[in-house]
Amino acid sequence: MERRGDAMYLLDLSQVTAEDAPRVGGKALRLAELAQAGFLVPPGLVLTAEAYHLALQEAKLNRHLTTLAQALEPTSPRFEETVDDLQRAIRRHPLPPPVIEALETAYQTLAAHGALVVRSSATAEDLSAASFAGQYETYLNVRSLEELTDAVRACWASLWNGHAVAYRRRQGIAPTDLAMAVLLQPQVPAQVSGVLFTLNPLNGRENEMVIEAVWGLGEGLVGGKVTPDRYVVDWQRRRILRREIVDKKVMVVPVDGGTATLPVPEDRRLAPTLDDEQVLALVELGYRIQAHYGAPQDVEWAWHDGQFHLLQSRPLTAITFAPEEGIWTSANFEEVMPGFVCPLSFSISVAYEYVRSLNEFLAQMGIAPPGMAVTEGRLFFGRIYWRVDRLKELLQRLPGFKEREFDHTVGIEPAYEGDGLVVPFTPRTILRGLPILLRLNRAFRTWWREADAYCRRFREEIEPAWDAVDPSALDDEALAERVRQVIALHWEANRVALITTYLSVQAQDDFRPMLEALNASLPPGEEPISEGRLLTGLSDVRTGRPIERLWELAQAGRREPAVVETFAEAPLDQVPDRLAALPEAQPFYRALKAFLDEFRYMAANDEDLSLPRWDEDPTYPLTLLRQFLLGDEAHARHPRWARQTAIREEEEARAARFLSRGVLGRLLPFRRRQFLNQLALVQRYIWWREETREIASRAFYQTRRFLVELGQRWTQQGLIERPEEVFLLTREQVLKGLEGRLSPQEARESIEAYRRLRACYRNFQPPGVMGAEVRVQVREVRPGQARYTGVPCSPGVAVGPARIVTDLSQAHKVQPGDILVAPYTNPGWLPLFSLVAGLVIEEGGLLSHGAVVAREYGIPAVLHVPEATRLFRDGQQLRVDGSRGTVEIEG
Repeated sequence: MERRGDAMYLLDLSQVTAEDAPRVGGKALRLAELAQAGFLVPPGLVLTAEAYHLALQEAKLNRHLTTLAQALEPTSPRFEETVDDLQRAIRRHPLPPPVIEALETAYQTLAAHGALVVRSSATAEDLSAASFAGQYETYLNVRSLEELTDAVRACWASLWNGHAVAYRRRQGIAPTDLAMAVLLQPQVPAQVSGVLFTLNPLNGRENEMVIEAVWGLGEGLVGGKVTPDRYVVDWQRRRILRREIVDKKVMVVPVDGGTATLPVPEDRRLAPTLDDEQVLALVELGYRIQAHYGAPQDVEWAWHDGQFHLLQSRPLTAITFAPEEGIWTSANFEEVMPGFVCPLSFSISVAYEYVRSLNEFLAQMGIAPPGMAVTEGRLFFGRIYWRVDRLKELLQRLPGFKEREFDHTVGIEPAYEGDGLVVPFTPRTILRGLPILLRLNRAFRTWWREADAYCRRFREEIEPAWDAVDPSALDDEALAERVRQVIALHWEANRVALITTYLSVQAQDDFRPMLEALNASLPPGEEPISEGRLLTGLSDVRTGRPIERLWELAQAGRREPAVVETFAEAPLDQVPDRLAALPEAQPFYRALKAFLDEFRYMAANDEDLSLPRWDEDPTYPLTLLRQFLLGDEAHARHPRWARQTAIREEEEARAARFLSRGVLGRLLPFRRRQFLNQLALVQRYIWWREETREIASRAFYQTRRFLVELGQRWTQQGLIERPEEVFLLTREQVLKGLEGRLSPQEARESIEAYRRLRACYRNFQPPGVMGAEVRVQVREVRPGQARYTGVPCSPGVAVGPARIVTDLSQAHKVQPGDILVAPYTNPGWLPLFSLVAGLVIEEGGLLSHGAVVAREYGIPAVLHVPEATRLFRDGQQLRVDGSRGTVEIEG
């Protein structure tokens, strides 16, 4: 290896680490990762970016190139001429002696293997968002030091070709943000070469991989000179779905001085480039690469000497997502059950309960015929989606339906301009929709009473009866019956919560046009009536109670020095036992036990049955208590019911005043009454949504208790290998198992399929909507703006340091007064609100649990700020305006 001062100009692939990314570029880094992970990658050396910088510096081109590139617009008439001049200057200038020495060392090291391949490896290349494929140079069959020197200079110069400069400008990549390293490797004398897409880029189907293969070197395929054979494979079932064997007329082969395109021998033109065994072996290799990265890959490979050699792997960036039929969205479930969800929770909560309850509700309202499957639940890439196109078609029977309003309430990102589908108020649409409207109004009047009755019965009768049963004391037959019953309980409680949610969404959809019309009529300069202020101060929202109790508990702890000292010094898992042993801490210890018992049903995500509840693992609430006790008391967030109620009442009065303005307002008060009545309906159903959601959480707790015991029994009986694997089965499989009809083989195959899928897509973020027209170009989020806009959900302004929390294991980072920046919130996150001054959330909308509780506590919140956890950095000073929906970086 060569050094000049502290700069190292040559690195072996075996020595490259992630810290070397700015020096070796994306291509070299990824190949080094694969080689070090045990994949078959040709050995190689990297001429680092320091060599590029030194060459430009000694040629006095570095500053000149950067200045020109920054100033030059791709639309300029002189653009092509200027970049050509830049490239020529790089190509013709002599290399500095240290770089020549490095290349001599590299050539002596690698030439023994035969011809070399020289590949560009830009330091901004192959980001998850930007594909630089084909923009930079690669040189094959390099056979002398002189050819190697020329190839290196040509790779450097390709950084400044017109296409690359224009592309980087569009991607927002500054010239100073990148450099060019060069990868030097022995050339694989391939009999067959090609590419492997570990996800079918034409339809986005997670089970399909696509192989394209040609005779000879892959340059012919990449350069578009050769039409490849094409294989589409279901990698999960190891089955070849389609073979397209074409007439391969030419092939690219190595010759002196480079490569040549020659005719394919007649007997090989129509012959398959790969047999079935090779295809399946390549697909298995693709699975291993994809599992290594956790996201779809675009892989270049070469077949030589009975093995597949990896030449390159980069993220697959342009994908069309086209399920067999329908349009699907992850809206709402991105918040409620985000990320990879366990199969049992999905099959119970979504595929069965959500689908059944929504279809039932739509039939009862007369929106859909009885028995019609309006929606379905499905997993794509392990994430939850529901079918939305049929529902939108049916909702067009309602006068006043606006697709954009529906999407806004549910949380779907519109892919259209304007309001989308709109149903006007006409005599015909009103007459057609009248029966539906009458049924909806009847449901609005009566359903909350049914919900109230169920909530009371659950607390007074159902829950105590289930608490009295110890699952471990039951024999196998009794346990099986109890599991059936508790799955039915899960449906019963969740149905009440879901139907309450549907009515809440509909009430808000009906209200929003009234609010928009009112705001459109306000005098110029008048501040709009805030929907967030109208929906705050609903008093004692059930899902907000853990915050209130936590605050009270912290205040009690602050009054006892021994409690504060214990939380400051003891590991969290030892805190309860330490407190139990301290006489002076007994009042607090009893209060802590009562708190954990009251909220025993809570979890990081209570809908995920595989996750432990607080009575199993109290780490999270203890973490929050520690932050409270040791943090600045001035920032502690405590309930302010009276203040929030006053804010709501003031905004209601302001709206009523504007609705009563003028002669018509006084003579025709029905508009004001209609507005206030609809607002009261929205407020009522938001409150009941949180009330019923808490009951559902308690039912989920009971469900988990019995499933945990079932997992232990089935492990002892050999049906599954570990108790927690019961949550990797589906509802149908669990019910089969209770009847003795589930075989260990079926269970193992299902569990293994889930684990393989999770490995492949754990780092992949699929789009929020999937359908025939949905094509996603993955984009790298590049921070740099000073102001971002989302959905205003809780009014007010907060200023504080950003705290990025992507899951609750990072809750210990949050300090009182922080601005919480998170991908989503669900009931498990809500106690964290007690510490923060403001919220910035990637997902959710006005009806999300986080928005409701934020309003009750007067926490300014902006939701639906895409990629917020990547836009901001820990410690950045943020200004959150929950009234206007803006987030600004200060300083």
